[in-house]
Amino acid sequence: MSQVEISSTRRRRGRASLMAAREAEKTPRLSTIKYALSPVEVVSADQLERIHQASMAILRDVGIDFRDETAIRQWREAGADVRGHRVHLEEDMVMDLIAKAPRSFELRSRDPEQRITVSPETLTFGTMQGAPNVRDVDGVRRASTMEDLRDVNRLTQMLPGFHVAGGFTCEPTDIAVPWRHLHINRSSLVETNLPYFGLTTGQERAEDSIAMARIAYGEDFMKSNAVIIGQISGNSPLVWDATMLEGLRVYAEANQAVLLSPFILGAANTPADVAATVAQLNAEAVAGLAYTQLTAPGAKMIYGQYSVSVSMRSGAPMSGMPEVSLVNVLVGQLARRYGIPWRTTASQSSAKTFDPQSGYESAIAYMSGATAKSNLFLHAGGWDEAGLVCCLAKFVADAEQNLLIAKYAEGISFDHFDEALEAVRRIGPGGHYLGDSFTLKRFKDAFISPEMLDYLSYEQWKAQGSKDMAQRCREKAKMLLSSYEAPLIDAAVREELDAFVAKRQEQISPSLA
Repeated sequence: MSQVEISSTRRRRGRASLMAAREAEKTPRLSTIKYALSPVEVVSADQLERIHQASMAILRDVGIDFRDETAIRQWREAGADVRGHRVHLEEDMVMDLIAKAPRSFELRSRDPEQRITVSPETLTFGTMQGAPNVRDVDGVRRASTMEDLRDVNRLTQMLPGFHVAGGFTCEPTDIAVPWRHLHINRSSLVETNLPYFGLTTGQERAEDSIAMARIAYGEDFMKSNAVIIGQISGNSPLVWDATMLEGLRVYAEANQAVLLSPFILGAANTPADVAATVAQLNAEAVAGLAYTQLTAPGAKMIYGQYSVSVSMRSGAPMSGMPEVSLVNVLVGQLARRYGIPWRTTASQSSAKTFDPQSGYESAIAYMSGATAKSNLFLHAGGWDEAGLVCCLAKFVADAEQNLLIAKYAEGISFDHFDEALEAVRRIGPGGHYLGDSFTLKRFKDAFISPEMLDYLSYEQWKAQGSKDMAQRCREKAKMLLSSYEAPLIDAAVREELDAFVAKRQEQISPSLA
């Protein structure tokens, strides 16, 4: 072997050893991320007030439907102008109710060290939700199963870039619909120890979700701590329906968090104008937020919205569009006006594969959310095909992107500034910093070093198999799943959860057994 070959072999072994050492180092799970960035604002204070007043005029003059008899009774007793299911609201009533909401709250997990603060000054990451299909670890697109959901939860537990488990990240289509929510909740509680999204589609499913959380956490603990979030989706334009409102009441009355999200398809269920779209969206959101406080004063809540524009060519939803980014910024400005944390959609894409379109659309959504100072990045893991697919390769990639966005959101630290300047004095003109004591002390933390993104030379990349990002991420997902260790859960708690599932299945639909 020549000297050149020996040197090349040593370099490869050195790189392999370094990579193995990095693999062995476990990145700690993200804790509460505190923004150090000032948010981008796209309208002036006067223009923002104009949008707010337009929202108030919509609620006063047009009204909003609450298609639920309990809600109608509550609004009537509160003094609102109720005409059938149409509720007309005055600004003073809406703002007085919203003022009862906490500006911030904590999400607790089964790990006592994990306490996540949700506030207008923090950033929280949650996985995607609701996909009926997966693109699995072999890159095959198919209907998702219960085992797929368990695998997604296992990945959520293993990857440090998530604060909150998605709950119904993908649909277990092999479980009968009447029983499905029971198995979804069980997996969230057994495969992860994180705060998570429960099911809210009707009173019965919401009550089962809360009951199962109480088995795992204890009823007394949940009286004063939020461990589960209820996603309450609006029916735009200007409708909150009974199914969602039933779930809202169950969660809010149990002292758990609720996320109220109008569902916006720009130019399809809103006007073909960004500012007017936000005026309608905001009217829907604040009416839902106000109703939450009417139901349970002091309830923990997040101003939500899912927003895409619609292609006038095909009618399909479009992700990553500039108009959607502008909607995000405007919603952020309004939510800060009301003192409520708010949610955006982080990694949304309409791509049919994990390809450049998927990356471009998601990158735009991520950065527009961060610069707008969003407080909950929902769907920050796995979203493709307009939400019809949970891609496990992209799930791994997004988890890493969450770490990068977190580093960006925290801004620039001056903790080591003076010490770093001393290195400039030591090195001087023409030198390099690679062997300097400050570099050796700080290189692991000073600049983040992604694993899934490839920075090898072409020759190195080719020698390692010419793997594209999707393949690298699939292999990472397989490795994580093979090394998964379930979080600790008391055997008696697990048995009680299993007994609850079996009992409720029999009560709900014994014929399916």
